[in-house]
Amino acid sequence: GAIGFQSTQKNYFQTMMTEQKALQRNVKDLKNDLIFIKTHQKELMFLTQKGWFLPHNRLVAAEALEELCHALSEVSYTFEPENLKTIGGDSPFKVTKIVFEVRALLDTDIYDFVDRLLDNFPGILVSHELTLVRSPSANEKNLFSLSKEETFSFMTGKLVFEWFAMKKQSH
Repeated sequence: GAIGFQSTQKNYFQTMMTEQKALQRNVKDLKNDLIFIKTHQKELMFLTQKGWFLPHNRLVAAEALEELCHALSEVSYTFEPENLKTIGGDSPFKVTKIVFEVRALLDTDIYDFVDRLLDNFPGILVSHELTLVRSPSANEKNLFSLSKEETFSFMTGKLVFEWFAMKKQSH
């Protein structure tokens, strides 16, 4: 009976040591995560404010755009097909190119739109192109001859952004 008891106790001890090592690895990983969070707290707060950790879709983005473009005469935008990317294999995110064609009375209206867009758009926007052109018809048109339905724009612009947003995970 003593030999059977010894082997049973030896197996229990080995199982307990294996579990202890696994728990120690988990504690070490948690400590590393806490250190990472403390050292990158500023970046994590920025990503949280931008809504990075919430999945977004084009309908949410279109609603945000409708709220932001009221100072412009005309706005049209196109969402190009999204590309799926991952960081380290576990964090999927979407990259979508958004192309804006805008018209405004002044260039400051367009700059204000871009500034509000970068601050309030869900996810992260990276600007790739900002082209502003003074309208050639600005010299020819008389502002006082416009009807009530017409809008006049001195500036036209093309804005190209890449939109980075978290992809909804399947599980």
